[in-house]
Amino acid sequence: MSDDERSTRIREIDEDLARMRGDIDPSLDGPHDMVDAGQNLAAREELAGQIEELEAERERLMRGD
Repeated sequence: MSDDERSTRIREIDEDLARMRGDIDPSLDGPHDMVDAGQNLAAREELAGQIEELEAERERLMRGD
């Protein structure tokens, strides 16, 4: 991967991370029953996993791996 491609990918990852972090809703007002709460938790955990994967990819790209 060239330096330009690496820089482009890092910018894309940064944009995705910013969007995903903004999508995590810290409010407790949303769910009103156990089903909603469970679905909200599952969605947040999935999003957190995606963020973790992107952060790992970004770190690898920054190191030049």
